[in-house]
Amino acid sequence: MDSFAFIVHPITIQQIKKIWPAIRVFPDFIVKPNLKNIPAFKVSHIKEVRSIQRKTIEGFFVACPLTPRYLLEPNQEFVLNKIIATAHFAEKLGAKILGLSRYAAIVTDNGAKLSGNVGIPVTTGSTFTAWSVFEAIYRTVKSRHIDLAQATLAVIDVDGPIGQLCLNKLAEYVPEIIITGKNKARLEKIRESAQELYHTNVSIYEDARQAAKSATILINASSAFVANFDIQDLRRGALACDVSLLKNIASNAASRRDITVIDGDVIKSKYPIELGVDTGLPKDMIYAAMAETMLLTFEEKFVDYSLGSQINPDKLEEMANFAVQHGFEVWVPETQIA
Repeated sequence: MDSFAFIVHPITIQQIKKIWPAIRVFPDFIVKPNLKNIPAFKVSHIKEVRSIQRKTIEGFFVACPLTPRYLLEPNQEFVLNKIIATAHFAEKLGAKILGLSRYAAIVTDNGAKLSGNVGIPVTTGSTFTAWSVFEAIYRTVKSRHIDLAQATLAVIDVDGPIGQLCLNKLAEYVPEIIITGKNKARLEKIRESAQELYHTNVSIYEDARQAAKSATILINASSAFVANFDIQDLRRGALACDVSLLKNIASNAASRRDITVIDGDVIKSKYPIELGVDTGLPKDMIYAAMAETMLLTFEEKFVDYSLGSQINPDKLEEMANFAVQHGFEVWVPETQIA
């Protein structure tokens, strides 16, 4: 049976203690300074993931025990080496491909720094995440009779792979697009390319708050550890899809009843999936990045897939086809397909 692995990062000391009972007896003030010395370890063994093609695979959640505080530290070489060591650990467990959490993707330049340094192929899951965002938005606007031809789309952090892929897909449908990001030179190239290919008007905003105020549809693909805008910046009646690292829009959706907020990166399989760990999602739901790793394993496509900041847009359709073939569906509760 082919197997995969997916790297996870605990956010707090309490999460580390929850997934590694052996250290529960130690107080936080002892565990905290020693996090750097804790080796990678297995969080759970996912014994069976089934496809509608009657294929079965298995997998592992493996922990790189660095909280966000350590991931942000200046010694990025140390952080990279810890993630590489976690990849080697996954390989020893028998995994044939490794999926990266959003945190791991950020500190490895969207997985590019791992290529050639680990013995198994790697994917960030950005392709299927972007496809799931497009699918979630498309189904939501269709069910709510929103005219995309009259919409203004804003993509926050378009210089990341998820933002770029979402832009490329939705540029076919909307006349006005606003983009924000950190790399001004890259933003200009993205703007020129989108205008030439799709004949849509693309504007660059330096202020994410102003972009949010101007958009009827917003994709928050920010990979920043600190939020640079919040839900109160959105215009009344807006549709927002939150696939950001912090989920600063989705986590505060209850405070704005006048807008529609969707996650966009939640996937449901036709069959139950016992992950053996609490991801914060409803039962049998998984994140799109996890699903991409599983789908590549089903397909025995053991190659580096979603790596780097620029991903071939053709992979969107390929991953969408894999999802249909194996029974994985983008989960948007109000618009589920019967």
